[in-house]
Amino acid sequence: MASHRVIAFLRWAIAATGAVTVGIAMSTAQTASGFEATADFLSSVTAQTNILSIVAFVIAGAHAWRRGGRVAGRAGGRGQDVLARRAAWIALMRGANVATLLGMSVLFLGIYGPVVVTDPAQLNPTSVFLHVVIPALAVIEWIVFPPEHRATIRGVFLVMAFPVLWFIFTNVRGAVTGRYVYEFLDPSGPSGPQGPAAMTVLILACFFLVGVVVFVTQRSRRFRPPTIY
Repeated sequence: MASHRVIAFLRWAIAATGAVTVGIAMSTAQTASGFEATADFLSSVTAQTNILSIVAFVIAGAHAWRRGGRVAGRAGGRGQDVLARRAAWIALMRGANVATLLGMSVLFLGIYGPVVVTDPAQLNPTSVFLHVVIPALAVIEWIVFPPEHRATIRGVFLVMAFPVLWFIFTNVRGAVTGRYVYEFLDPSGPSGPQGPAAMTVLILACFFLVGVVVFVTQRSRRFRPPTIY
């Protein structure tokens, strides 16, 4: 019971760290450049993956806390089946959370890493936490505290839902407001529409490959996952 409660607190601590960091980033953007900068930040892949991770860690922490309050073997029959399916959904959510955070981190380091190396002043502590520390904590938590059941490889489709929906949102927003969070996605830029199209393929491919790696290499405390209805 105590171990489950410890896991719950650790997950909530990661969620709190993410929430504080996102709050600081919003405050910094608002103070420096006003509402439009804050809106741009909240529309970014960085902000949205971190906000979703806060929700995921809160839910996963609550699941661990409830598990800590139960005595093993107490629930029988239908109760055990419900608990097993709930654990499978939590595993699916956790895997998708790790994959989206890691995909965001890989993209940031790949696209902006060379710029940061030549000009480290651009990499502030908040950016380090959002792009590196939080994703690293998510990966460590996923490895150290594996799910009770292996999540289905179909979880990759859940991972892909994020970038697909984000691209729809960012292109509609850009068409309406003329503002794109990332300049390389602006079709009116120097590279024309070909540049954004190529970057879209690259970003989708990155999330897909990271999702496959996360779900294929996962380990669990049990070997036979329940059917998810």
